[in-house]
Amino acid sequence: MNLFQEYGISFEYPDDWELSKEVNETNGEIQVSVSGGDSSFWMISLFLAEISAEELLDRALEVFQDEYDELDIYKKKVKLAGKDCLGRDIEFVCSELINSAFLRTFEAELFTAFVLYQGTDQDLQRSLKDLEAISESLDCFDSDFDDYLKIV
Repeated sequence: MNLFQEYGISFEYPDDWELSKEVNETNGEIQVSVSGGDSSFWMISLFLAEISAEELLDRALEVFQDEYDELDIYKKKVKLAGKDCLGRDIEFVCSELINSAFLRTFEAELFTAFVLYQGTDQDLQRSLKDLEAISESLDCFDSDFDDYLKIV
């Protein structure tokens, strides 16, 4: 497993997965994603601007509702990085394939986090265990302000 540790967060991800980072200083958003060789991916976005976890989740749901005609949405109560999350599991059809997306939001001292992982149901048969392990390994360091601002 590889370890990502920047911007006040850390998580482990499979050795053969690719990591990418994007920093948007104008919008105050940091996005880190990892993906395997199929449709599955895991992403976390950190929002520096004041936005509640509820508002962030509502915005994400609106995007899915605008994009897909039929959605099945299920409320979930989970913890990530030791914090209570607002969560939704979504099932939808895209390119004639059934897809599942897992949306999680939580507020930390320095940011509001949005976690999304998804894939086709066929790919998730292989990758869901990895995606959930990434989420379970997520940690956030509220008090490490210096590391959080280190944008490299």
